[in-house]
Amino acid sequence: MNLLNFISSLLPDYSAQTWFILVGILTISLIAILFYSVLRVRKVKLYQNMLFKDSLTGLSTSAYLKQHFNDIVVAHDRDVALYYVNIDNFKNYNDIFGHHTADELLKVFAEILQEASAPSKSVYRVHSDRFIVLVPQDKDATAFTDRMLKTLKHPIYLNDHSIKLTVSIGRYDLPNDQPKYFQSVLRSELALEQAKKKGKDQIVTYSSSLKQKSQKAFDMFQFIKESLQEDKFDLQFQPIVMTNTEEIVGVESLLRISNSNGLVFPEAIIEYAETFNMIEEIDFLVAKKALMNFRRFKDEKVPLKFLSLNISSKEIHNQDFIHHIVKLAKHYAINPNEIIIEFTETLDPESIDREKSFIRELKSHGFKVAIDDFGSGYSSLMRLSQSYMDRIKIDRSFVMNIAQSKANQNIVKAMVQLAADFELEVIVEGVENQSDLDFIRTLPITYTQGYYFYKAKTADALIDIIRSKQA
Repeated sequence: MNLLNFISSLLPDYSAQTWFILVGILTISLIAILFYSVLRVRKVKLYQNMLFKDSLTGLSTSAYLKQHFNDIVVAHDRDVALYYVNIDNFKNYNDIFGHHTADELLKVFAEILQEASAPSKSVYRVHSDRFIVLVPQDKDATAFTDRMLKTLKHPIYLNDHSIKLTVSIGRYDLPNDQPKYFQSVLRSELALEQAKKKGKDQIVTYSSSLKQKSQKAFDMFQFIKESLQEDKFDLQFQPIVMTNTEEIVGVESLLRISNSNGLVFPEAIIEYAETFNMIEEIDFLVAKKALMNFRRFKDEKVPLKFLSLNISSKEIHNQDFIHHIVKLAKHYAINPNEIIIEFTETLDPESIDREKSFIRELKSHGFKVAIDDFGSGYSSLMRLSQSYMDRIKIDRSFVMNIAQSKANQNIVKAMVQLAADFELEVIVEGVENQSDLDFIRTLPITYTQGYYFYKAKTADALIDIIRSKQA
């Protein structure tokens, strides 16, 4: 009783009505908190379902696999093989049959994977047309691919369409000692990419040689990243001359990378930069430095008519590049007609329409466009037929020692004639001796470049050379 009296003495001396109101407010607050907690739990569960369950195929997602990877591997109670499966050319099915049929095709393919991987059925959708399958490393492992490939030998019938699928597969045999999710997926994906490089419709197992390639790729990634951060990318300029007079009228900007061993030439690096999606940063940097130097040449009264600028064919998908080059031309007060944007011929035919659109916009701003290494790719004639280029640059492989090669002479003659028919300027690269130059001069070729005239030079050296010729 004394305890109750003590507690009562601590409470405010409110009326019964006030206490009733306070208790009511407290009760309502507790109910609201409870209701909010229930709703929050339901939202979390809904979010997890959305995150962990693919709504189209009903498969678990890669997010689920990532979170529960070790538990799933342990549950197999055996060594496990991880298969990274990619439907070949799936974009084509989207384009030809439409998204609805393509979605239905993904559902059917998911069922094929589940049936082929039975009894484990550890199938996960990674992204769009990519899947991961975990299979015990015994007879079931090869049985999975056998069953899947046997099923895919037969066409799939959907909405009155007969569809024949092929797949590329990368396999990685997980180690016994606590395999790591990211490492396992990366290695299976490396094997998958190797399968695709071999022509698709292939199975490749991750091996020590692939490990060496992945280490080289990682080293190159680090090298490119550090070179960008430390501003080690620089430019040199190779003079372009009038074929008959040898007067320097233009330059081609060429990327170089400085390190402790001197200059590194970028051919291999560019390939890795494109793979790692770092090429945009390099192209933007090259464009800036090239136009900045071209402005300097003008300020120093160096009489150059044009600058050739090489960019990756990847840029045709990058609208920001056009904004960047237009902005640079305005900033450095350079007439876009003096800038030649050079593309290589290595584009996929599926990208031709996008390329045309990209080039039209470049030309609408006044820039000129050239096919680089003309004749080395499969698409030269197709691009000529579109008539949206200004210039072709004949690949050095046809020019070097042309005086001794009747076949190359005939090929170059045909290229020059084609260019004339389409009213395109011609430049040849790779001229390295007098006899090759003598033959080139028998043809209506406007511009020439090569070691016979000049190697690539720094901006300072180029200015000195041109001034010495003016003296």
